[in-house]
Parts: sequence; C-alpha cells; structure tokens
Amino acid sequence: MSGSDIRVPSSNAAAVLEKDGSLDASDGQDPMQQALQAIVEGTATATGTEFFYALVRELALALKVRYAFVCELLPCGQRVRTLAYWYNGRFKDNIEFELEGSPCEVVIQGETVYYTSGMSGLFPRDPSLVEMGIESYFGVPLASESGSVMMGHLALFHDQPLVKEFRGMALLRIFAARARAELERKRAEQALRQSQERLASVMASAMDAIVTLDAEQRVTLFNPAAEKIFRRSTDDMLGRPFEPFLSKRFANLLKGYCQAVQPATVNSQQLWAPEGLMARRGDGEEFLVEATLSPLELGGQHFYTLILRDVSERWQSAATLKQLQLENLYLQEEIKTRQLPGHLVGDSPAMRAVFAHAEPVAATDSTVLLTGETGTGKSVVARMIHDLSPRHGKLFVNVNCAALPGELVESELFGHEKGAFTGATAQRKGRFELADGGTLFLDEVGELSAGAQAKLLRVLQDQEFERVGGTQTLKVDVRLVAATNRDLAQMVQEGRFRADLYYRLNVFPIRLPSLSERPTDIPLLARHFLERFAKKMGKSVHDLSPQAREQLLAYAWPGNIRELQNVIERATILAQGPLLELGPTLDGHQKATGAVETATSIGSETMDSLETTERAHILRVLERTSWVIEGEQGAAVILALKPSTLRSRMRKLQIHKPR
Repeated sequence: MSGSDIRVPSSNAAAVLEKDGSLDASDGQDPMQQALQAIVEGTATATGTEFFYALVRELALALKVRYAFVCELLPCGQRVRTLAYWYNGRFKDNIEFELEGSPCEVVIQGETVYYTSGMSGLFPRDPSLVEMGIESYFGVPLASESGSVMMGHLALFHDQPLVKEFRGMALLRIFAARARAELERKRAEQALRQSQERLASVMASAMDAIVTLDAEQRVTLFNPAAEKIFRRSTDDMLGRPFEPFLSKRFANLLKGYCQAVQPATVNSQQLWAPEGLMARRGDGEEFLVEATLSPLELGGQHFYTLILRDVSERWQSAATLKQLQLENLYLQEEIKTRQLPGHLVGDSPAMRAVFAHAEPVAATDSTVLLTGETGTGKSVVARMIHDLSPRHGKLFVNVNCAALPGELVESELFGHEKGAFTGATAQRKGRFELADGGTLFLDEVGELSAGAQAKLLRVLQDQEFERVGGTQTLKVDVRLVAATNRDLAQMVQEGRFRADLYYRLNVFPIRLPSLSERPTDIPLLARHFLERFAKKMGKSVHDLSPQAREQLLAYAWPGNIRELQNVIERATILAQGPLLELGPTLDGHQKATGAVETATSIGSETMDSLETTERAHILRVLERTSWVIEGEQGAAVILALKPSTLRSRMRKLQIHKPR
C-alpha cells in the first residue's frame, strides 16, 4: 500500500539531530521531551494502518534520520513485510524481503540493537546497505505481550554515523509498545474478518438449508440452499413466519421444541428429526426432509436454527457418491497395473514400424485393432496411443474380455439397472460410461459373446447403447482400441465372430511382432527389466553377463516379452554379483517348457508346439538371409522348400517382413 492511499495527520516534529546524532537543545527545552511530544501529537489521532505511517514519519523527522520502517514477520518466519516505509523524506511502497544476512535478522531474534557506523562491513551479505549508503541502524523487536511470539520490528537507519549514546533509542522503545498493540489489533481484525468470511462462505456453499428463527418463529436467516429448496428468495422470507412452510406435524414439533427449551440450557439442547417430516415449498409442493433443531441465545434473545435436507436430493447425492466410489476403485486398480512412461522399449525395424503406425493414428479418433501373439505388449501400445492422443487427460479404461464370464461381459461394458439380473441390487455404470471422453481398451476382443458383439457394433456405429435391463438410450464419446491374439478373419469365416463388427474394428490394424522377430530388442528389454527389478529389490546388478546375453538370444521365447520379464525377475532374485547370470534359471525354464510339450502328446497342444518351433526356425533363416526368399542364397533353398510353399507357410504362421 502506498503512502497516497493513507491519510496521515500532519507532522508536528520540532526536535533535530546534530550531525553527530545528539539531540539539539539550543532552544532551552529538553530535546528528548520535545521529540517525544512531537511524535505523540503526530500519531495521537491515528489508528491501524494510519498509525504505522504516522509513526515512521514522525520518528524520522523528529530524530532527523533518512529512513524508518515498521515490519510484520510473515508466517514462514524467514521474511518480513513493511507496514509503513519512510524513505528519504517521503513514503515508499511497502516491500517484502528476506531476513537472512540483514541487521533485521538480529532484531527479529528478540534483541534491541544499535549500530552507530560501518554497517556495510558488518553485514556484507546485504547489498541494499551499500546501495543506500547506510552507516547506522537502530532496531527494536515487536513481540506479543507475553513475549512468546515475535510479531515484527521497528527500525531507523541513516546514511551518517551516529553517536553511541543516541538518545533516540529510548523513543523507539516507547513507541514499539504502541506499534505492537496496533499490530495485535490489526491481526485480531484480520482474524475476525476471515472468520466472518469463512462463515459467510460456509453458509453460502452449504448443501443443506439453514434457517434461523426468532422467538416468534419468524425467519431471521435464510441461506442460498434454503432458497433453492423452498423456492423463495431471502428478501421474501426474512421477517415472515416459517410455519406455512411446514407440515402440521412438523410445525407442532417445532412449536413444542421451542416451548420445551429452558433458558439455562439453551445452548446445549439439540433435536435430531430423521426422515418422515414434511416441508412445503413456496409453490405448495410438499417434500420429505430430515432436520436438526438447535437453540441459540445472543444478547439475551432466543433463536432457533433449523438445518434441513431434502431427502430426494440426499438420495441423488448418495447415488452420485456410489458412482464416484466406483470410479475411484477403478482408478486405483488402473494405477496398480498401469506401466510408467518409457516402458515401450525397442529399436528393431519391426518395432520402428509399429511406432510409425501408432504415432500418427494416436492423433485421430479412429478405431485401432492390435494383433499379435500373447505377451507382445499390446496393452502397452494401447496406452501409448491414448497418452499421445488429445484424450490423454481423460480415463484410459481397460477391459480384459477373456477374464469376464460370458454372462457378465455386457454388464461390465454397458452397465446394468437395478434388478436387471440376480445380484443387481443397484444401478451400475459400465466401462463405456466411465470412458466417456477418453479411450476404452478391449483386450482379447475375440472372446466377446454374440450378444456383446451386437451391442458393441451399435456403439461403434451410433455411439449409443442401453444398460442391461434398461430402456434409456445413453450417448457416449469413446475412442476404441481393441486387441486380440486370435485370427479374427478366420473366426468370421467359421461364424464365431460377426463380420460387420470385424470390419468396424479393423479400421487401422497394427500387428505387434513376436520377440523372435525382433532379436536385437531382446538385450534392450532385458536391461530395462533388470534395472527395474534391481531397484525394486535393492540389488547392485548393473548389466547382463556375456553368457546371459548369448542365452537370451538363443532362446525361442514362445511367451514373448511377458516370459522375458519373468525370466529376468527370477534371475535378479538369485543374482549375487554386479552382472546378471541366468544359469539354471533359463535352462530350467526351457526344460519346464519342453516337459509340458512332451507330456501333451495328442490334440491341438502338440500342433501348437510344432508350429512354434517351425515358426522360430523359419524366422531365424529369414533373418540370416535378410528376408530373401528365392535364389541360391534364399531362405527357400536353405529350408528345402519351394518359394511358393515357403510363402504359404509364412502366411499361415503369420510371419511378416518388418517394415
């Protein structure tokens, strides 16, 4: 606040300082008494902020110093703010500054200090002393009346040295007490004002109606929530009897309560009236309420406060709370499973092709279909697409269709109404509603039931659906990313997946390569997992051993990245030195895999293991020939197959050349 904002009484200062700092008594009067009188007369009519301005001016003029201020200590305890600042003959705008390294730091610690000369040498860390040419400084702390709380300080400083017996220190101590009293009053007024503002804010923002009645049950207070519930304005209600707005039973209860309350216990008797009471709005509509009645005595008068809640609004709030709790639980689960940024690791040609497709489509709302073997990181790519999209500020909702019983898939996706099926005791929103404005990831979409496929098709076409057991059509804005390790085209031919849904999902397909198709990424991924697990387990394992690296590259990885992660985690648990050794960890894993394949001698499991082996062998040969199929050095010659036969096998095994 600048000096122009404050009306300060005119100055009566008459005393002067000699050049050495002593008071001039040439007129025959006691100079100390003269200065005291001038300061008293100059500040007598001022209070609050005006007093601080008058005080620093009168002190500076009476004692003939260039600078004076009174400061308030800020809550942090390391900074002060000036309440008034007299600067070389005029008021200066108030400032804040750090205490550390300044002479004010000593005063705030509770000491009265005076430095007669050489200030810049005593406090070299305070550049303002040099800039202003300060030679002398006098300060008095402002502590609370008990002395336990430091509130600020009063200080004078001058650009000339002053004598050691500077008599102005006595005046500073005298007026420090008055400044402390004004500062305490200022803080008390601020606290009262803040308390009143908080009370007004609570009254205005309260969801419940708050009505205060006098002894004749006339309205003396009517908050905004009461205006909303009773559909009457405060101006219309103040001074009016409240009885017409209550049912007969409620009015009798209120009347009996007011008569029963005894003056001696007026501030301790409260009545809780649960559901079952009726109130009446301004337009005559009746509604159920619950209420609390409380007495109050102010200035010898009795008042009664009613806090009322519309039960229908409470039910609505309860339903909203349940939904928020549901979303909170979902988000907690999502946080537990969500991978941190940077978990999409890979620099192979196959992964660069994935990035080249995922990044541009992320900026659109197009539906994405992620395909590839189990464990290739489809969920991670889905999250990357969401995080790079304009929807990244909304929810990414993950649904594993394979993990849900067929009869619950529709309820999980689209929600259900109360009573829609056994166990549906309340209405519940589905994942589509939770993902409104965000992204819905349907993992293992090939596992959806026929009914769920039909509903999903409608959502993709019209962005609308009904909850299970409901008739209300709901509209949503959801971006869909689907994933599967199945051949959906083959399932369409077999009649196990809707063709129209398949074409809706297959807008922008992205195939994720298996780990055997990206061998150069295996060491990168292994080091990434090693760093994570070593940090988690508190182990000093910094890298892979050369032998471990060779073992990782030689293994076929039928379980892809998920299997690699498990292998690295087990090896980290057993690690002893700075380099990770796999040893029996991977050997045992290979033996266990082989045992399962050997034990499964009939049925589709044997065919699957043979296809896995064949696929890995073909990939190794193709990598060695740089994906050349025909010719003397081509993969077909090495595999002893016709080029057309090899291409047919590649299509069947879903082997694609990396872009």
